[in-house]
Amino acid sequence: MKFYFMLFALLFGCASVKSPKTLSGSIKLDVKELKLSNGLTVLMVPNHKLPIFSVQTFYKVGGKNEVPGITGASHFLEHMMFKGAKKYGKNTIDFIIEGSGGSTNAYTTNDQTVYYENLPSSELEKILDIEADRMENLLLDPDDFSKERQVVLEERKMRYENSPRGQLYLELMQELYSGTPYGRSVIGDISDLKSVSRDQIFTYFKKYYAPNNAILILVGDFDLEKAKNIIEEKFGKIPSSPTVEGAHASLTDEMFEPKIKKDLIVAKKGESPSPLFMFAYPTYKAGHPKGYALDILASIIGSGKSSSLVNQYVLVDKPISTSIYAAHQSLEKSGFFFIGGELVKGVKLKEFRESLKKSMQSFCERDITPTNLQKVKNNYLSSLYSGLDTNAGLASFLGERHSIFGDWKFYKEELDLYESVTLDDVKNSCLELISKPTVFVTVWNENK
Repeated sequence: MKFYFMLFALLFGCASVKSPKTLSGSIKLDVKELKLSNGLTVLMVPNHKLPIFSVQTFYKVGGKNEVPGITGASHFLEHMMFKGAKKYGKNTIDFIIEGSGGSTNAYTTNDQTVYYENLPSSELEKILDIEADRMENLLLDPDDFSKERQVVLEERKMRYENSPRGQLYLELMQELYSGTPYGRSVIGDISDLKSVSRDQIFTYFKKYYAPNNAILILVGDFDLEKAKNIIEEKFGKIPSSPTVEGAHASLTDEMFEPKIKKDLIVAKKGESPSPLFMFAYPTYKAGHPKGYALDILASIIGSGKSSSLVNQYVLVDKPISTSIYAAHQSLEKSGFFFIGGELVKGVKLKEFRESLKKSMQSFCERDITPTNLQKVKNNYLSSLYSGLDTNAGLASFLGERHSIFGDWKFYKEELDLYESVTLDDVKNSCLELISKPTVFVTVWNENK
C-alpha cells in the first residue's frame, strides 16, 4: 500500500505528547473542517511558519468510473481543466499562477483526480476563485479540445506503446483485472481517445466535477475565518451533482475482484533487449487489516540492497537479475502484491518463474525475522517524521485518506495497525499470499 507519510504534525503551537500509548497518539493534527450545503468538504490547517500555502482539490473520480467508449475521460478532463473556464479564459490559468510566483500540476489515478497549487499567502483569494470557476464553468473550448486530444494520444504512446515498462504494467493490469474497471488504462484506450466527443466529456464533467464529489484542502499561512468566508462565497452557490452518489454506489467491491483461478503466463513482444517482468498476486483493497502485514513483507523481501530478492538474484556470483523489487499496491476497491525487475539476457523464463515461487516459500520461512520486522517499522517511522515539514505533504496526506476512506482521521487507525503488526502476522500473510494464483508477465524483443 502506498502511504505518503507526510503528516506535517503541526507541532508548532501544540504541546508535546509524553509517552504516547500508540504511534498515532504522538501525532496531533489541528484540522478544521467545513461542510458546505452543496456537499463540498473543506479541510483547513493554518500554519504561519512561512508566508505560503498549498491548496489541493481531490475529485473522487478516476479510471474506475469510466465505461467502454469513454475510457480516459478522467485524464482527458485533467488536461482540459488547465485550458480555461468562464472567468479565467483560454490558457490563462497557468500564466496567472506562475506569474504569481506559484506552481501547479495535477494527476489522475484509477480512483481519483487531484489538482494542486503552491503559492504565496497573498494569492489565496485568487486561487480559490480559479478553482471555483473551473469546477462550475469549464470551457472545453472545441479548438483546445481537438488539440489536447492529440497531446493525450502522444502521452499514451509515450507511456505505453513506446515504453516497455509501461507496456508491462498495462498488460499486468489487463490480465489481473480482466473484465473489471481496473483492467483498463487510466490514459484510455486509443480507439476511445480518438472518438470521444466534447459532449461526452462535458456530460462526464457535470456528473463528477461537483462540490458533493470534491474535497478542498488548504494548508499554510492564512486567516481561518477569512478563508472560510472566501470559500463560502466562491464555492457555496455551485450546484451539486444529483447523480454522482448513485454512480459511486453502483460500483461494488465485487465488481473489482480479480477473476484469475489459476496461474497466468503472458509474454509480450517489446523493445527491451532484456526481459522485463512482473509477477503478481491478488490481495486486498486499501484499509484491509491484512494489507499492512503485506506492506511490511514487501519491504523485507524487496526494498533496498539488503532485501531478500536482491540477495537471491542480484548480489550473487552469477546474477539472474540486474534489478528486482517488491511492492504492495492497494487501490480503493482491490489490491495486488507484485515483484518486478529486469532479468539478465539469456535467463530461461520458465526456470526463473519456478525459482521465484520456491524463493517466496523460503522467504516466508527464513527472512521474516524480528530484526527485519523492526527495521521496516523504523523505516516507516523515519519516513513519517521526515515528512512533517511541508504544506503540500499534509494536504496530500489528508486528501488521500478522506478521498479513499471517507475520513482524514483514518490515519490514526492506519498507524496503529502498522504498529501492531507482529512477526506471525507477516509470516501468515506471506504463506497465504503464495497459495494464491499468480500473473506472470514479460516484455522483451525476443518473445520466448
